[in-house]
Amino acid sequence: MIRIVFGIFIGLALAAGGSWLYLRETKDCLKRCGDGTRCFNGRCIAAAPATTVAAAPAKKTGKRRGGGGPAQPELKLSPGDDRITSAGESLGRAEHIDLTEGGNDGRELQQEDLDAVFRPAQSAISRCITEAVGDYPLESGKIEVGFRVERSGQVHKVRVTAPQLLMRRGFVACVRPIVTALHFPASGGANVVTYPFALQ
Repeated sequence: MIRIVFGIFIGLALAAGGSWLYLRETKDCLKRCGDGTRCFNGRCIAAAPATTVAAAPAKKTGKRRGGGGPAQPELKLSPGDDRITSAGESLGRAEHIDLTEGGNDGRELQQEDLDAVFRPAQSAISRCITEAVGDYPLESGKIEVGFRVERSGQVHKVRVTAPQLLMRRGFVACVRPIVTALHFPASGGANVVTYPFALQ
C-alpha cells in the first residue's frame, strides 16, 4: 500500500514539474507562435517538417538459392503458363538458288555453315531461357528459335516458339538481338532455319 501511495505521489510530482518547465519555457511565446512554429527559449522557431519515406517497391518472391535466411514462398505457375505460343515476324519460305545471279556462284548454305555461325550464340540463348523461367517450376515445354537468313547472310526476321511464361517474361526481347547480330555467308537464296532448345 505504501508503495502505491508513494508511486502516485512521484507521478504527480513529475507531472507538476513537467508542466512548470513547459510554462516557464513558453511563457514569453504564448499567443505569438503560429502554426508550424514552436517556442524555444522564449523564441518562436519553425518546427521541423515531417519526413516522408517512400515505400520500397515490392520484391518478387521466389525460392531462395542457398542458405542464409528464411526461404521465400515458392512461385507457382498460373493457368496457361505452360501453353506453347509463337511470337515474332513471319519467316516466309526459303528461296530457291538463283544460278543466273552473279557474285555468289549459286552457292547454297549447308547445315554445317549454319551450325558454325549459330553455335556460339546457343549459350546466350540458353541464358535467356534460364532468366525467363527464373524460379518458376516449369520443367518441360517446346522451345524453338527460328529465323530467316537472307541472301546477304544477314538476319532480319526472328520467330520464337515457347511456353507462355517465357513470352510474358521477356524471352523474345532477349533472343532477338542475339540472333539478328549473326552474320552468315552470302548465298544464292534465303534460308529459313529453326533450332530447338530444351528447358534445363
